[in-house]
Amino acid sequence: MIPDFGSRLLLVVSVFCFNGVFGSGRGTKVAAISGLQGIESQKSSLLHHHKGRRSGLFDVMSFGARADGQTDDTRAFRGAWKEACKSSGSVNLLIPKGTYLIGPIKFAGPCNNGYLKATTDLSKYGFSAGWIEFRWVDGLTLTGGGTFDGQGAKAWPYNNCSTHSKCVLLPTNVKFMAMNKTVVRGITSLNSKFFHIALVECKNFKGNNIKISAPANSPNTDGIHIERSSSVYFSGAHIGTGDDCISIGQGNSQVTISSVICGPGHGISVGSLGRYRNEGDVSGLVVRDCTMKGTSNGIRIKTWANSPGRSAATNMTFENIVMNNVTNPIIIDQAYCPFSSCTSMAPSGVKISDIYFKNIRGTSSSKVAVALECSKGMPCQNIYLEDVHLDLSSGEKHATSTCKNRINMESASELVAFPLLTTPIESNYRACTIPYRFPSDNPRKPTPTELVWIDLFLNSIPSFKKRAESDPTVRDANTKAEMFARRYSEILEDFKKDPEAHGGPPDCTLMCRLREQILRELGFKDIFKKVKDEENAKAISLFEGVVRLNDAIEDGGKRIENLVRGVLAGNIFDLGSAQAIIFVDNSGADIILGILPFARELLRRGTKVVLAANDLPSINDVTYPELVDIISKLKDEHGQLLGVDTSNLLIANSGNDLPVIDLTRVSQELAYLASDADLVILEGMGRGIETNLYAQFKCDSLKIGMVKHQEVAQFLGGRLYDCVFKYNEVQSL
Repeated sequence: MIPDFGSRLLLVVSVFCFNGVFGSGRGTKVAAISGLQGIESQKSSLLHHHKGRRSGLFDVMSFGARADGQTDDTRAFRGAWKEACKSSGSVNLLIPKGTYLIGPIKFAGPCNNGYLKATTDLSKYGFSAGWIEFRWVDGLTLTGGGTFDGQGAKAWPYNNCSTHSKCVLLPTNVKFMAMNKTVVRGITSLNSKFFHIALVECKNFKGNNIKISAPANSPNTDGIHIERSSSVYFSGAHIGTGDDCISIGQGNSQVTISSVICGPGHGISVGSLGRYRNEGDVSGLVVRDCTMKGTSNGIRIKTWANSPGRSAATNMTFENIVMNNVTNPIIIDQAYCPFSSCTSMAPSGVKISDIYFKNIRGTSSSKVAVALECSKGMPCQNIYLEDVHLDLSSGEKHATSTCKNRINMESASELVAFPLLTTPIESNYRACTIPYRFPSDNPRKPTPTELVWIDLFLNSIPSFKKRAESDPTVRDANTKAEMFARRYSEILEDFKKDPEAHGGPPDCTLMCRLREQILRELGFKDIFKKVKDEENAKAISLFEGVVRLNDAIEDGGKRIENLVRGVLAGNIFDLGSAQAIIFVDNSGADIILGILPFARELLRRGTKVVLAANDLPSINDVTYPELVDIISKLKDEHGQLLGVDTSNLLIANSGNDLPVIDLTRVSQELAYLASDADLVILEGMGRGIETNLYAQFKCDSLKIGMVKHQEVAQFLGGRLYDCVFKYNEVQSL
């Protein structure tokens, strides 16, 4: 039974051309459009100006509607719409209170563009109401170039929400509730009493070419507010208002905002979050190609102090943003509270992590262009700023930044053991597959295996030195590359004399760590950056073709087999679980053409997928920020990977900084995400073979890799470039 919406709707149809479908088939009970009485038509003086036009009231009951929930009212709705749409002047389509059986039916234009004006009598509206509301409609298109004028100036003096936490909310201009597959295009919203456009519990919503306008001092007139919604896309909007141009509330996932011009206003905000108990997480937000003009904030994430519950704001990308004379271009405020009663409250309980700011440029009207104030109770993790260039608008001095309570993984919270390792970990796990030495070996004399691996790392020095010499980010790269080669060679030679030197005895993990340590001390952050970028660009261009070829395989088993072959083929360049954790390896073809198509297939089958990548650069392995960027580029405007929803795709920082991994030391974030996983996948020779081939887990596990060292091949009794595919199934008791 369709809920009763209460007061009748008086809809002025000449405002817009409406093209939508109510219901999915004939015989659907629909009360599709809800609103409140009191919508005013254009003033008589305006009507008199257009001589020859007539006003008309088109009541669906007059066209034969019964509103009894039993009789098919489709013909009556279609007839009333047809006559109203072709009429000129001030035209009203009246849908009285009742339950109507209609569908499928399309209300289509073209109609005369017009102007819809809201009554200024606040007694006509309910609490937290929308002036015009659309509810529970599947496949609605709202278009035509019309205008919604909320006439908010007379209502704004009654807004006291800035000083009272339990204020009465004024009406929103246009509100969408529990909608699916909605398109809104080419409309204008003016002077709303409260929010201009609000989305609540909507899915697959697309809006473009929208204009929103209200004075800079109009209170709480957010341009677009999104809450508890998913797969939302807004593009091409011009928004000038008195509050946030766009506000992202709690419980949202996979929201994309692009090509928005904002100003005046408070910028684009995530939040405020954490005010109420049991709020949903926010994840998968992408904001790109936007411009802020004279706004008080640019990009802002704000959470309430003393939040009563726990939630998260994670996996967000803000890129290609222009700031023109913005007061606070980039701001994280986890002590948000506009009321004086919050002054001595506890820290915010909202966890902010995995936030990526990229290519943000322009001018700041305040000295502090970047202000990050994170929660003392739950410090921010993994906040990345890349290519951020903000100067002072005055041109006097350089802009500055501040930061409180932020931790990145390299200076991070304590690393913890991977929760799915079989316990007791001390006796069941060792982060090394190859036995370099045994207890009976002389501690002062290197074993034959240690000598072989020491020579392997010595032989790699010329190639690393060459990469370091070509690093454009390091001054005197040639000299420093020579210093690296000399110092690392000396350490490796020391191991030949005394295996206990430099924290030994040596194994691949220790020798990798010492190599990276020397490079970083000399200023080399990522000597493989150029080659990784080139390989990633090539692989991204091939991604769609690889996925299309795989999708064409109808047999599910053969499709998975082909994907696994792709993972192994990608790895040469150095299925049904509820949740899978995948430790990824190399950049380029490995991650983009191997792992991501495989992960996409798991997503398509309903699996929640967590991709765990390195925190810091190491050889050509993909890092966490690089993986975030790659996936952002591969997603379409709806946040999908070639038609597959990515709301269940998460990216985690493993806390690792080497091509091998010790699973007793991973990030707390990864440990949390992996706690209830059903499948662990370790991909690559370093992670899946050299350090964890025999690792035992509490769930099913899969180790995938290609043997690329002769020493590993000999140990395994195989050949160079053999493929390893080791699946361990945990038997349930």
